[in-house]
Amino acid sequence: MPSPHPALFAPRLALVRRVRLADLDDAGLARAAAEGHAGAPAVVWDRYAGLVRRVLCRILGPGADVDDQVQEAFLQLFREVKQLRDPGALRAFLLGITVRVARSALRRRRLRRWLRLSDGGELPELAAAEVDADAREALRRLYALLDRLDDKARLLFVLRYVEGLELTQAAEAMGVSLATAKRHLERVRARVHALASRDPLLARYLAAGEEARDG
Repeated sequence: MPSPHPALFAPRLALVRRVRLADLDDAGLARAAAEGHAGAPAVVWDRYAGLVRRVLCRILGPGADVDDQVQEAFLQLFREVKQLRDPGALRAFLLGITVRVARSALRRRRLRRWLRLSDGGELPELAAAEVDADAREALRRLYALLDRLDDKARLLFVLRYVEGLELTQAAEAMGVSLATAKRHLERVRARVHALASRDPLLARYLAAGEEARDG
């Protein structure tokens, strides 16, 4: 009886390799990506695309089209993964890249507004089914307020109080020391509170959110 053609086994072998990659921890997956394993990028994407998209949406604000930024973050990751000294820090490494991509997007947004190539920066309304009217309005006002901050202050505030990262994680993502992050965050928190205190609706939501996270 003739032996089956090897091509018949190709899909099954590919699936086995994919499953094994998907079972790897971050350190093993980072090593596979650094070594150029063909299946590694897809597994990294599956594992972290949701996180990257969520962080970018929260930094850039509701209504932001982040598809290009998500792809750019992963392209940079795969270009730079060989520089990762601690393979187990893949998630933190990718968060740092995501922050860089977000900062570049914010700078382009500011430039477009300055050149009057956009509609002035008003955030589009969210779908009514997503949140109630008060929450939608508070979110719009929050991001309008964040537009008044410099990029570093905005990024730190969003990572800590919107994304909910621990202070150490936010510092690592920003590429600064814990002491530096804490010092900057104290200043930006004070400024946001000062600005929000002029708006009863925004102040109520902001205070409730920070109390929940610090509690």
